[in-house]
Amino acid sequence: MFANNENKMQTLETREDRGRAIAEKDGQIKRIDDNTYKVKSQSRDKFYNVRNTEIGWRCNCPDHESRGVKCKHIFAVEFSFKLREQVKKSVVIQPVTISDCIFCHSINLKKNGIRHNKSGDIQRFECLDCHRTFSINIGFERMKHNPKAVTTAMQLYFSGESLRNTQKSLKFIGVEVSYQTISNWIEKYTLLMKQYVDKLQPNVGTTWRADEVFVKFSGNMKYLFALMDDETRYWIAQEVADTKFKHDAQGLFKP
Repeated sequence: MFANNENKMQTLETREDRGRAIAEKDGQIKRIDDNTYKVKSQSRDKFYNVRNTEIGWRCNCPDHESRGVKCKHIFAVEFSFKLREQVKKSVVIQPVTISDCIFCHSINLKKNGIRHNKSGDIQRFECLDCHRTFSINIGFERMKHNPKAVTTAMQLYFSGESLRNTQKSLKFIGVEVSYQTISNWIEKYTLLMKQYVDKLQPNVGTTWRADEVFVKFSGNMKYLFALMDDETRYWIAQEVADTKFKHDAQGLFKP
């Protein structure tokens, strides 16, 4: 009796392990909606239907229909579902807020209708002091995908995920894009952010910290010199050199 129970437990663990392996491979699971999935068979050239019903997940594979057990395809869908929920929780998208007039910088604003265009609806504002109206170009105009998809990709990538892992994470929340598209987004919006950051006037303290470290660029070892504000941790300046001993890092302190 004990041996039978142990064999059943080992079989269950095997199905769970196989389901996890399916979920971790590309192209094995097709999400139709939150309650309907198609999971590729591991032995045949076909997909099984996995549906969420009132009595739980159901699959039309022989293992589930004939034995009534929780098959590897259901395990795979559950792992995929959990991963998608984890991605949603890890992504925090802050809304764009308008605090002052772009002309006179007054904070005395009111909403003044919606401007409609091909890329979506954009809120217009009216300044009650200078009486001019304006809307804010946030950089997502004329984009095929919505701003949340773009900002989610940016956040995942700059949190340390690779392009391909970012692509997989977006797929879990229903966004189908190539890793090359994600690379194009990063190139475009980092350039926009650089133009914005270059105009910032940081409020730094009187004590700065300088440090250096070896880093590898395209297989070549380089030396990075960096300057940071001690109080705010603002990254003030940086220089990259081939060696530590022959490079003059005094340029970090020049305006």
